Amino acid sequence: MPIVSLSLDEGILKSLDEVVQRRKYRSRSEAAREALREFIDVTEWGRDGGQASVILAVIYEKGNHKADLAMLQHRFDEIRTMLHTHLNEVDCLQIFVAEGPTPRLKELISQIRRVKGVKQIKFIQTASTL
Repeated sequence: MPIVSLSLDEGILKSLDEVVQRRKYRSRSEAAREALREFIDVTEWGRDGGQASVILAVIYEKGNHKADLAMLQHRFDEIRTMLHTHLNEVDCLQIFVAEGPTPRLKELISQIRRVKGVKQIKFIQTASTL
């Protein structure tokens, strides 16, 4: 693995050391690699030409026929798998795993947001180039 040298001010270095200790990283390098991967993910997600993978967690109102999120799987080939569970008498949780061009994944999220009965969407994205 190539070695890269960085210059950090004392405050950032102190914060990095605290994070390394608290999260039990083996080294500063391990923590920096994780931070750089996150930075790349966020940067690539903002670039419309990139490829990405996403995990979407969607909470929606049970029994609302308009909130049938399964129909999206037929319109978005980027969806690799889905998982459905009932949270309580009122709400369901749908998990989507999708990968493909970033603009198409953003379109999927946008479509889900417009579905009546959707209460909350959370997602994790990562650049496919890592």
